[in-house]
Amino acid sequence: MNRIEVLRYIASLRNGDPMIISPGLANYTIAEERDEPLTIYNMDIPYATPMALGMALGWPERRIISVEGDGSLLAGPGVLTTVARYQPQNLAIFVFDNGAYLTTGSGKAPTTTAFGTDIEQLGRAAGMKNTKTVHTFDSAKTAVKRAFTEPGPWLIVAKVDKQDRPSQRTRYPLPMYVYEAGIKFHRAASQEKTAKR
Repeated sequence: MNRIEVLRYIASLRNGDPMIISPGLANYTIAEERDEPLTIYNMDIPYATPMALGMALGWPERRIISVEGDGSLLAGPGVLTTVARYQPQNLAIFVFDNGAYLTTGSGKAPTTTAFGTDIEQLGRAAGMKNTKTVHTFDSAKTAVKRAFTEPGPWLIVAKVDKQDRPSQRTRYPLPMYVYEAGIKFHRAASQEKTAKR
């Protein structure tokens, strides 16, 4: 399955939802498809999901999205136990699993999913109930739509191939660095909360 197709579908459903993206090429697709103020790009490994969890607990009226790679999530898998403990219904975690650390090098360094680690089962073992591993674009669309319309927390693991890598050699530029994205995010969130008072 092609990762870009799934990311574009996520972007099409987003509608302003706060999103934190771990390091990787997913950042460029989201920036190109739907750059929005409540986006933090290239959050350091393994902080995308922990930050999204904290945001989901502190901002329960908004759906919060974490976009992860398999390597990033597996650098801090204990967060899944905390997600399961608090069960934030507004949290959706999307993990793109290609079995390799591709963004940081040539792709010759495999992640543990290449040797049998099952991220969905880690989530289930932690106590998460809404988990799904998808292998086709149609099944991904169904799972993603549910994550956007039904209570969570959700853990969707998309098993993707590496066919999209050559097309990303010429990348859409990121609108900003992570520090700048954090400031922009903070301002947008503050304005939104002030407007609701």
